[in-house]
Amino acid sequence: MEGKRTEFVMYSGLHTIGGVNASITYGKDRVLFECGLAYDPSLDVYDGAVLRRDENWVRDQLKLGILPRIPGIYRRQDLGDDPLESAEESSLNTAVFVTHLHLDHMAFMGMIAPEVPVYLHHNAQCIERALEATGQGVQTLARSYEDIVPGVPVHVGEIEVLPILCRDTSYYDFAFFITTPDGTFHWTGDLCLHGTQAEKTLSQMEFVKSRQVDVLLCDCTSFMDSVMRMMYGTMDASVIKPSPDVPQGMLTEEQYYDGLFEQVKNRRGLCVFNYYQREMDDAERFLQWAADTGRVCVFEPDAAYIVWKFFKVRPYVYLPDTQPYTLPSEQWPEWLQQLAAHAQIVTREEIWQNPAGYLLQNSYPHILELFSLPCEQAVYLHADGIPIGEFDPAYANMRRIVQRAGFAYVTFFCENYFGHGYPCQVKYFVDEVDPKVLIPCHSYNPERLLPNTGRQLLPEIYRTYILKDHQLTEGE
Repeated sequence: MEGKRTEFVMYSGLHTIGGVNASITYGKDRVLFECGLAYDPSLDVYDGAVLRRDENWVRDQLKLGILPRIPGIYRRQDLGDDPLESAEESSLNTAVFVTHLHLDHMAFMGMIAPEVPVYLHHNAQCIERALEATGQGVQTLARSYEDIVPGVPVHVGEIEVLPILCRDTSYYDFAFFITTPDGTFHWTGDLCLHGTQAEKTLSQMEFVKSRQVDVLLCDCTSFMDSVMRMMYGTMDASVIKPSPDVPQGMLTEEQYYDGLFEQVKNRRGLCVFNYYQREMDDAERFLQWAADTGRVCVFEPDAAYIVWKFFKVRPYVYLPDTQPYTLPSEQWPEWLQQLAAHAQIVTREEIWQNPAGYLLQNSYPHILELFSLPCEQAVYLHADGIPIGEFDPAYANMRRIVQRAGFAYVTFFCENYFGHGYPCQVKYFVDEVDPKVLIPCHSYNPERLLPNTGRQLLPEIYRTYILKDHQLTEGE
């Protein structure tokens, strides 16, 4: 062990929603987590008008500051004359770990050189492959992925990564407990204590607490201004008192879905829903809600393709009035021809004949379909779909179109429900774990999350920190 040391570097994700990318290195062994891009639609260079270049896709995004400049993970042919060290030139034994399938955690995993292993749960792999087939997946090289098995440690040389299960449905969610000969790190991934599987997060908390973790990287998304204002009416973090309970006036995940289901049960017209299409939990809920209320659940083709691949069921499909769906079927892309052979098409005319008999998925790119659908006593359920909230410039446009189409608009998201842990719950988790060093991240305002007895560190991006004898210090 002579001459070896544990080095920690954070490349992004400190003052952003998502995009946490960090590395832990011991000697020649290195673990990266994760490979996501921060979510900020207002700053998206690729706004629908600017096109990606095929031969320069990696170089362009490095120059734009979209991709983190992490040495030793990109191919030389993709870097071109960029001086960043390539995967082929690196002497490090590197592996990349992804907690779950949200883009802010895995959007650039497809750009990593194929010889660098990327660990991703096999359910997430299935969904991602389906997304890629329809053109909705991440930009990717031809590569394979290594499977994450809950509770089974992965050894990258002398570094151990223990995947801790946070949710065991859909694409699965994980946290990572990482051990080197010098000490321990823990990355929470997305932290939620009010979900239907909150007991797994509490078990995670007890485990990390028992290990007396040295460095805790903690998701504190909910400490942003809008949530603080919604819950406390102030930006003063001192009002946050640690508690595992859901704050008064806010909803649990179960209550959030119960509210949506009530809309489906009580509506006498068409129900339209907009959801995040990689969320198989949500797809399964809408399928079940339709069955429970005597409706037929119908998906747009790209969403239906994922449902077919994941659940192995024969989905009902609605074809929007756009290409490629308006082309003759023999000109459809291969994935759409495959889907059509295993699905049942529902026409616009059939929906008009019995609006109350359908629960129809609609994505933002096809929102103008609302103008061709029956709006009497109809509802548009915004169920965590894109655009997700007012910080996205497209959100106001979505609301305007829904109104003009004559649909009632219903959402609970970002009003009295939030998908990440509420501030008091996150504070409770941190105080119970009580790490030596707390690195709050995945938030616009990480400085608001303070440790119990340890110290808070807001790392300088790209700076190397050294963990020695369980103490984290700045590198020379």
